[in-house]
Amino acid sequence: MTAATQTDDESDQSASLMSFLKHFNQNRHHVTYPKGKQKARDFINKTFQELNLTVWSEKFKPKFAQDASGVNIIGMLPGTLVGSPNDRLFLIGSHYDTVRTTSHGANDNGSGMVAMLQVAKQIATDFKTCARSFSILFVAFDFEEWENCTNTILNPRCACGKIDCGSRAFVANLTRFYNGSLNSNGKLQGAIIMDTVMNYNDTPNSQILPPETEKLLPDVYGQIKRDEFRGNFLSVVGRQVGDAALMNSFWFHYNRVKSDLKNKTTMYSVDLPFNGQPTKLPLPFYNAVADFLRSDHLPFWNSDPSLSAIFLSDTADHRSYMAKCYHENCDSVAKVTPEMLQFLQKTSDVILAVTNDVTMVSCPPVKNPEEVPHLTQNVVEGMEDWEVALLSIGMLLLGMPITVIASACYRRWKKEDTSLVNADQLQSSSNIDVTKV
Repeated sequence: MTAATQTDDESDQSASLMSFLKHFNQNRHHVTYPKGKQKARDFINKTFQELNLTVWSEKFKPKFAQDASGVNIIGMLPGTLVGSPNDRLFLIGSHYDTVRTTSHGANDNGSGMVAMLQVAKQIATDFKTCARSFSILFVAFDFEEWENCTNTILNPRCACGKIDCGSRAFVANLTRFYNGSLNSNGKLQGAIIMDTVMNYNDTPNSQILPPETEKLLPDVYGQIKRDEFRGNFLSVVGRQVGDAALMNSFWFHYNRVKSDLKNKTTMYSVDLPFNGQPTKLPLPFYNAVADFLRSDHLPFWNSDPSLSAIFLSDTADHRSYMAKCYHENCDSVAKVTPEMLQFLQKTSDVILAVTNDVTMVSCPPVKNPEEVPHLTQNVVEGMEDWEVALLSIGMLLLGMPITVIASACYRRWKKEDTSLVNADQLQSSSNIDVTKV
């Protein structure tokens, strides 16, 4: 699809995504290009501030801290219950660093950063007049990438010798990250973590799968096989119980949010058959699911108590050009197509819809529905003709204020109860029985 055939709104969204992406199209490693890493930090800070978020940085020491320190950057959108034990914080996270062997890092992980910033931008603009009960945390993690620090010849001045140094530091610091203990300022109800979420390829055999997929996830494998192994889907990874509510909410909204890709894209729920902390899994089973544990969601799962988090990915080095460009110089904006931007925008729109649901957003009635475009757009999607007609009659007879209220009621009536905010307790690792895995 060319830009000339897009609607004005879609063109604006694609332009916004590409504008963000250009700030993550250079190496961001503390040794090979520290200037690029600092430029990314400055841009994230500036963007958060321009969106009127509460912004702070969290410095930490990676495993080998003699040559570098890490910096996680947090932007908070306070809810009406901020600072109280009743707050239920919701987190959207992505890492901004790269390995030393790439000169760009556009998909890994510029794409995840762009999706996070786009959601923050849409919330700050489309929903600036709306109130929400629960607070949102936007977190840019440092040092997700790791290296073999024992090989000082290949990796001089190595800092992070184990995956997820930044998110592990953040999760370990949750009890005091915001003006005291987390318990006195609410609880973390869940997290959406993104890593490589832009690559889209609808041609047959553009997708490869880890060898254990067919045995571990036969239904997902069968669907991808029947679709001729096209790399046209978003992978959403979670655990069968601990992340079920968040997975269900994401699935619900993915099937209702519009995209110009229409039926040429989908998502697959990867429901991993275990609960609680992966570190407590038997080693053979851990190795079998290791391909699904390769990013910043892992520290949330390994926390005690284990925290709910889902992981979004385009499968990284298992799809089309990234099979050769993963951690290499060809992972750049030169590979980006209009379809990739549409794919990325749909993911951002779904995250936005989920976030609005779980943080209990409430918007004032408006005279012109175009003033809050996402409020009515996702309601009409998936409705029967008679339902649309009924809604239109209500709009004519009763006016837009009542129609917006009716639309909200319709959404609650139609969908299953997937709200996360009713679950007051976090997933407890004490309930895990790994012998049943």
